[in-house]
Amino acid sequence: MFFPFFRRPHAEATWKALGRILSWTADVLFPHRCAACGAPSGEGPDPAWCPACFKNLPFIAPPLCPVCGRPYVPTEAMPDHRCSECLLDRFRFDAARSATIYQGGVRRGILQLKFGGKLHWAPALGKLAALHDETRRILDRGKVIVPVPMHLRRVRRRGFNQAALLARFAGRCCSRPVEVNALVRARVTKPQTRLSRAERLRNVRGAFAVVRPEVVAGKSVVLMDDVFTTGTTLSECADALKKAGADWVGAVTVARVILGPGTPVGKEDPS
Repeated sequence: MFFPFFRRPHAEATWKALGRILSWTADVLFPHRCAACGAPSGEGPDPAWCPACFKNLPFIAPPLCPVCGRPYVPTEAMPDHRCSECLLDRFRFDAARSATIYQGGVRRGILQLKFGGKLHWAPALGKLAALHDETRRILDRGKVIVPVPMHLRRVRRRGFNQAALLARFAGRCCSRPVEVNALVRARVTKPQTRLSRAERLRNVRGAFAVVRPEVVAGKSVVLMDDVFTTGTTLSECADALKKAGADWVGAVTVARVILGPGTPVGKEDPS
């Protein structure tokens, strides 16, 4: 009644213009800061990173396993080929990719997000999956993104599920819906941090359930998590999604732990 101007047909365009002005003003008064070093981010692929920090991100590039995305040491004679795990068909997902190696600023950011509650890392890390060619191809193939769930008890203790936060920002970048409540962790599991691969498998076996099958049935689904270590959690989640009728299940993580021969899993994996 008191603002007839904003009921006119051009009101929506007016609000959009006002939003752009406010956004520009905020950028001038409060410039974007790099999540890693705190310097003004300036111009670059992602305003969450300054150009120097973004340039130093350990993005994963071929050669790699075409199924799980495990990277190999690049040599002229090394094409893409299946790793030993994928030759044995140990994973239930159809394809997995990680944007970066779990080291440096990415590793620090994931640890600070998960265990320090530093939420400014969520957009910086989540968008990496949409900016990286390999992970973006998986995201674009999916019709819906489903974050790896945490048990409600752990969510209440931590205050958030970092996988859901990362999925929100990745989904926003690639215009894909994110279904946070489609997949749940049906029982409490031990932290995977210091478990061997065999112990991890036993720990998460049957731990996930799809409570909204109509969201995933007949669709291509992308799982999202922060770190790929052994792939056991992602594989169990994929198994639950396929049993619920998903046609295809891909997996995307921000980072991948590179386990060498004899590397103790617990020394590398924070999750």
